[in-house]
Amino acid sequence: MLRGNCLMGAESKLNDIHKQFGKKVILYAEDIAELIGEDHQAVKAVKAGMGIPLPLKKIRGRYGISTVDVAAWLSTPDAPKAPKKSGASSPPLSKPSRSRPSLGKALLALRTQLDFLNQVHSALEAIDLRRVAPNAD
Repeated sequence: MLRGNCLMGAESKLNDIHKQFGKKVILYAEDIAELIGEDHQAVKAVKAGMGIPLPLKKIRGRYGISTVDVAAWLSTPDAPKAPKKSGASSPPLSKPSRSRPSLGKALLALRTQLDFLNQVHSALEAIDLRRVAPNAD
């Protein structure tokens, strides 16, 4: 009977995962971190130390874990529990310390270089024309 309860628990967890992540079939470290309330770097470190006993699948250069495997793992007694959502929201994010640099200076420098190269090209054409047609007089 215990096995049936685990299967029902896994099915319930899978439904929860589908509600939270839609039709995703592979979860990445960021997704699992969101599920269990940890930082994604912590999840990667735990997986690297073999703390998450789930098979990895490499998809498009990233390692992920099947939602079915995650649901089965989360329904076991030794899996971490998701944090309880409190009424208080997380603090607002602060503004970045540096703003993005303006492209104006770079575009101005590029325009100056382009003008210079056009002048050099014109001068070389003039030299070439004088060499091809010397003294037309």
